[in-house]
Amino acid sequence: MNSLFHLKSTEMRTAHFYILYMIILLSFTISCKKKYERPDHFSIDLFENQRNEQPKKALTPQEASDKSLFVIKTNTIELINNLKIQDKNVNVYKINSGTIVKSAKDSIRFPIKIISNYDLKINDSDKDSTAVYLINPQSYKLLVKDMGVDYQALPAQISQ
Repeated sequence: MNSLFHLKSTEMRTAHFYILYMIILLSFTISCKKKYERPDHFSIDLFENQRNEQPKKALTPQEASDKSLFVIKTNTIELINNLKIQDKNVNVYKINSGTIVKSAKDSIRFPIKIISNYDLKINDSDKDSTAVYLINPQSYKLLVKDMGVDYQALPAQISQ
């Protein structure tokens, strides 16, 4: 009887050992399974400036006049080219003549070409004139050079 008790005790110990072994093995395999996580400290955002750009607000006529080199009132403005660069519309205009309202230099030789990121809303009638606020070109350097653009238009509210 003592040997029977000893036999059952050994079998129980072996069964407990196998159960414990299976629990440890199972927990080890689950805990060692690593899910791939993309490290952010290695990533470089090449398009950070373009994604974070907020739409430019239109300046008031007074703000645009303060920032501009020239202010021209014209009704002889025509769209030469409409390009799409990096999902942005870029317009190239030609001003054939106009009245200089504000000038940083003595004079301007017409016709001049200007570049703009927004639509100038050209009037079809000859009576209405549009004020165009001009600065030196600050963007699209290659386009400015290739097309012979003289100035860049500021985003201002249209005033008649």
